[in-house]
Amino acid sequence: MENHEEKDAGNDPDANSKIEATLNSIVENQNLQNDISVEIVKIIQKLVGDQRASLDKIDALEELIKTEREAISAKVQKVADESISNYVAHLGILKQTSNLILRQTRRPRKKIRCVFLVHSIPMWDALADVYAAMTQDDRFDPIVVSLNSTPLGRGKYTGEQQVSEFLYSQKIAHLRFDMVDSYQGLDVLKNLLPDVIFRQQQWDTPLPPAFHTHELTFARICVIPYGTNVLSSFSGTIQTEISPLAFDQAYHRAAWKIFCETELTRSFYQSFHHCDPAKLHLSGYPKLSSLEKAKGKGQWPLREPNGRAFRVIWAPHYSLGSGGPGFGVFNIIYKDMLDWAKQHQDIQFVLKPHPALFNGVLTADDVQFFKKMWLSLPNCAIEEQQYGELFDASDMMVTDGVSFLTEYHLFKKPLVFFDSGHHVPFNTLGKLAEACAHKVSSFKEMKRAVIGYKNGEQWKKAEEVERLLDVLIPQDKNPAASILDTISDSIDEEEMGN
Repeated sequence: MENHEEKDAGNDPDANSKIEATLNSIVENQNLQNDISVEIVKIIQKLVGDQRASLDKIDALEELIKTEREAISAKVQKVADESISNYVAHLGILKQTSNLILRQTRRPRKKIRCVFLVHSIPMWDALADVYAAMTQDDRFDPIVVSLNSTPLGRGKYTGEQQVSEFLYSQKIAHLRFDMVDSYQGLDVLKNLLPDVIFRQQQWDTPLPPAFHTHELTFARICVIPYGTNVLSSFSGTIQTEISPLAFDQAYHRAAWKIFCETELTRSFYQSFHHCDPAKLHLSGYPKLSSLEKAKGKGQWPLREPNGRAFRVIWAPHYSLGSGGPGFGVFNIIYKDMLDWAKQHQDIQFVLKPHPALFNGVLTADDVQFFKKMWLSLPNCAIEEQQYGELFDASDMMVTDGVSFLTEYHLFKKPLVFFDSGHHVPFNTLGKLAEACAHKVSSFKEMKRAVIGYKNGEQWKKAEEVERLLDVLIPQDKNPAASILDTISDSIDEEEMGN
């Protein structure tokens, strides 16, 4: 029987070699796989990096394209704007030329047709005498038109309804241009074929666009100031002796005739050397004639159950805060005025605000609060319409404003001027008017002055007032009559020349 001895595998060299070889193979395979994985990772990283670089390039390219597009767009827009601007300019030139031709080719008529464009009731006094004189003069055919407007050129165009109601109350027949599209009104105006147009002020922006200066030159534009200008500038940043805003607007330049209230005013216009002196006529100020007619016809809006009270007009200006003319102090003193009126009901106060006062720096809530409290007092009222009869009925005025510094002195009563301390300078005429006022610079001083006049203090500015009135009333001839004669004579000369 043959014996077979079992071999010890652990001591078998061949088996160990096979195992080692297998392990090495496995390790090599694993290393190879690791190397492959590393390479794959590197390839992926490279691809990602290349992709990121490509994306960055794409982003950069897109940014470049965007920049170029914006530059091209800006150039195109600039060219378009210039083209539009040139088109508008040439259209304006064509329109003005057509308007001037229309003026020259109009058939003659027996009467001179004059259209009054009216948007402000307080300003009507400046034109009222001229209109009234035309209604009694066979040479003229006057037509009044009521318009919408917006204070200081801001906000919606409104107010035509109130203007129309006022004109009806004065028994003044008129046309109503209350159209939303103002150019529909302009069509009607052109079809009236007016020889002369009067607008109430030189500013274009408060009026709808169809009634701006460049639209009205198909007729002869006549300028009658709505207020005596006493300022050397309208902004604290611009210091001039004579303000272009007052005497050299587009409306002044396009005007056929400018009627000057004083010799000083005429010199102000003539200081702009492109102004044709032949169109400047010294007429006097029709508004003063209109106010003069109110003497002896005083109307006071407050009841006096305990006998005649002391009557004070409070006339605040719109230019509150910094910027602009800078006269107004209403926002500083209105609460003090409320307290004063509550405590001293033996004094009656009528607030005569500038038409733009409540469109200024005060909030709508502050305005509503003030009006509610003011009108709740039995000795307080607000008057926003014509004011000649109000001036006549009053005992005195306190104001921080401008126009009334000349107009109220016609009634030769005390005027207290509250100096804001930061308003624009007065011109020569303004300095004459300022010299006629009792000037104060605080509410306490103003209150003391009013109480002084209430208690019988004498007005000591009579000589200064006479000097001012000598300047404001330069001739004996009635201003309205002077204006009508100038218009009629000048048109006759033109027609004879043609």
